[in-house]
Amino acid sequence: MSSSNRKKILAISYLFPNSEKPNHGIFVYNRLNAMAKYADVTVINPIPWSPLHSFIDKFKHLRNIPAKTQRGNLTIYHPRYLSIPGYAKGIEIPTYRSAVKKVINEIGFDFDLIDLHWTFPDLPTGDYLSNRYGVPYRVTLRGMEAFHIQDGDVRQASVAQYLNKVDSIISLSTEMANQAISMGVSPEKVTVIRNGVDTEMFYYKPVEESRALLKLPKEHRIVLGVGSLIHRKGFDVVIKAMAEIESKEKLFHFYILGSEGPEGDYRSELKKLVREKELENFVHFVGAVPNETLVDWYNAADVFCLSSRGEGSPNVLTEALACGCSAVSTKVGSAPDIMESEKGLGVLVDVDDSHNMRDALLQLLAKENDRQQRAEVFGKYTWDWCAKQTFDE
Repeated sequence: MSSSNRKKILAISYLFPNSEKPNHGIFVYNRLNAMAKYADVTVINPIPWSPLHSFIDKFKHLRNIPAKTQRGNLTIYHPRYLSIPGYAKGIEIPTYRSAVKKVINEIGFDFDLIDLHWTFPDLPTGDYLSNRYGVPYRVTLRGMEAFHIQDGDVRQASVAQYLNKVDSIISLSTEMANQAISMGVSPEKVTVIRNGVDTEMFYYKPVEESRALLKLPKEHRIVLGVGSLIHRKGFDVVIKAMAEIESKEKLFHFYILGSEGPEGDYRSELKKLVREKELENFVHFVGAVPNETLVDWYNAADVFCLSSRGEGSPNVLTEALACGCSAVSTKVGSAPDIMESEKGLGVLVDVDDSHNMRDALLQLLAKENDRQQRAEVFGKYTWDWCAKQTFDE
């Protein structure tokens, strides 16, 4: 236990940005970097290693990640652990723990809290360290996939076991909190704290200014979708909703920002649907865009649409709201928590309901709203706001 009044936190996360993928798990970095204003935070982000990685293109970049890096207020260690792609996940429990122990043997253990940011293989390691050093450990639930219910292997059993042993749980949404409680976790252990938003990067700008920068027509009514072109993002539901609008005068332009993702590439199916619905002039596939241009896209849009079939804490929704853009969102992950946090943010709809999606989009497009006021109201939900809550849970 540290003797300083300033808390010392050891953060362990399978999911974290690195030199090769600087935006991978950026939301974990954002919270920890904000927490480092109030506590001393050390990060261990173990990197999977296997002899097979040299022969698999998507893993080759991992060998370029240095053993130690500095980013913002954080020192990050990247030890290696044995992981066989697609097989023998049980082996990762001891190899992940050994990788973390290697760093601790180097830097020593002088921490007050073990802060885990994924479930597997983080939880077994956190439990070991908690018992070894007599300090509490907590975990953050960042998406329904963190429960590994769909995997049905050692990961699912391990997560169920350790969620009942961990000292406290932060859930990004009420949905995930309820899932944990349904697995026998005591409700008193679970606190809902959703992600913050970077208001230095996402803020209000006049619509005209952003449209001019992006060379978008002034007269268009624009609905914006942002995310990987995968089935889970539900862009097809918006396209179907557009096809249900009888009057061409009421039809809007739907701009989709994103490319293929880890879950596949749904682009050809989406484009086929656009052709079938004869919406080629109204649906625009922009592709991936630089992060620094997103602020203008959010400000250029009349309405932001989160049409997902599943999310954890959707950062794109909070980014759009921080820019003052009203939103239509499906009831997934922390979206209901976000949309109900203030009045006048937009409309919630059911997943896969194109009729409600159509009505909600047309409703917001027809509504006068004060974008600047919305940005000011929602702008208080910063990463600093999020970080402070983690010390109160």
